[in-house]
Amino acid sequence: MRRLRLLTQSILMSFARMVYTNQGRLYRLWLITPWIGTAEGEVDPLCLLIDALRNKNCDVVVITRPPKEIWHLRGEELLEKELNAVIFHCPSLHTKLYIAECNGFRGAVLGSPNLTPRANTVNREIAVEFRSTATSDDHEIAVLINDLINYASSLRGERDVTLKTRV
Repeated sequence: MRRLRLLTQSILMSFARMVYTNQGRLYRLWLITPWIGTAEGEVDPLCLLIDALRNKNCDVVVITRPPKEIWHLRGEELLEKELNAVIFHCPSLHTKLYIAECNGFRGAVLGSPNLTPRANTVNREIAVEFRSTATSDDHEIAVLINDLINYASSLRGERDVTLKTRV
């Protein structure tokens, strides 16, 4: 399966459902977004991601800006507490990239939405979703996903990116 599609509504929930569907074979999740938040008492993309991966053996890598708002700090703390996420801070981050690496499947969403309830339901957002079961260099979408994973991985080594220390 190789698929590319444009998303304009419920972008983050679409990604969260992709993760939920593939939770049994997911081994790494990348959440790269300047802002992270959750809606109190509602099912939102962040809550669905956490529900899908709680008690699973999956590496969760988060790259975000250092929190200045309490709701952003709470989103980070939720990912740390529930998923043992490794969090990196990058003050200049503007990228919004979400990647699910699974055995036999990989999917990514690259676009404008932050990982917040508002970005999923209120804001006018756009993204491209990439899905592939191929990993070889002869499949264009698989190559693009490889490039996105390489980009995500390289961010951790950038000069202004720091590993968040746990309290």
